[in-house]
Formats: sequence, C-alpha cells, structure tokens
Amino acid sequence: MKLLPFFFSTMFSLGLSFSVSAAEMTVIDVRRNITLADKDPIYKDFFINTGANSGLKKNLVVNVIRKINIRDSGGTNSVGEILVPVGQLKIIAIYEKVTVAREFSLFSRDELPMLEQIGIMTGDQIELKGSFIDSSKPKKVADASAPQKPTVEIALIKSPADIQKNKAQNSKAELIKSSPPERLEKVAISDNKSGHE
Repeated sequence: MKLLPFFFSTMFSLGLSFSVSAAEMTVIDVRRNITLADKDPIYKDFFINTGANSGLKKNLVVNVIRKINIRDSGGTNSVGEILVPVGQLKIIAIYEKVTVAREFSLFSRDELPMLEQIGIMTGDQIELKGSFIDSSKPKKVADASAPQKPTVEIALIKSPADIQKNKAQNSKAELIKSSPPERLEKVAISDNKSGHE
C-alpha cells in the first residue's frame, strides 16, 4: 500500500519529464547532399536535438510544427503565438545526443495557415501527438550504374493538303495491293489521274 503513492508520483514525474522533453525537441540543423549527376538521389536530413533517451524509435513518423508570433498591424504589440503544423518527419537514425530524420510529407496549406518559409526548417518543433510507426520499405532509387535511355517522342504536324495527299497515296497503294498482277502494271505505269485508262 505504501508503494502505491510512490508508483503514482514516479509515473507522474516520468510523464511530466517526457512531455517537457517532447516540447523541447526541435530541428537544429538541415543538411542536403550535393549530387554529381542528375540521376543521383537527393537526400535532405533533419537533425533533432534529442538522442537515445528521448523515446524516439527508428521509422517513427512525427509531426513538425512551427511557432509563429502574431503581431498587430503596426508590428509593435504581440497578440500571441500560434502553433502551425508544417509536415511530418520519419526517424531514420538515433544517436546518443542527436536524432536524424527525413521528410515524410508536407501538409497542404489549403486548410492551414500559410507559412512564410515553405518546408521544414531549423527551429521547427517536433510533436509526438499523432505519431506512428511507418513499416513501409524505403523508396528505391534507380540504379545509378544502369544507363538510362532517354525517351523521345516526335509528333508530326501535317497541313490539310498533306493529309489529302497522304490519303490519295494510301488509296493508290491499297488499289495496287488488291489488284491482279496485270492491273498492277497498268496502274504502276499510268500517270492518268482521271481514273480512266
């Protein structure tokens, strides 16, 4: 019975420390690789200021929010702050003091307040509410060693006169194919365009 108050106080302090650390999780750095060819994959890593003791797990998808300070039209008085959802990050690696994540999705601005800077950036906060484990496999990047053949489509635009000429040639060719051999010679030799021989 004496352990019950200790148990509840311990659970409360753990819950409080977890919610405090969750509120303090922010994106502290963003890095992007430099590609040497157009077909090389582009990676953008987001570094979060928390590590192995945070409770984050690999493949956990967390929400990213941005704190925006709202001021009056003069810009002198702060009306307050709002937390605006930006997108989601997927945890890819956890180290002692730093966690690395990649962009999972960005939220549409259709029904959310606009952002001056689109995308996830340094200073954005990590929110664990609504987080989930994504068990899907990472998207495969095309094999860089396999040469890619460019696809070229050519569209020919013909004038109405060219279309009529082409139809006449096709009908003449059909006539040649369907004619008996003796007719073939006459049609092939004749330049008579009236159709009379």
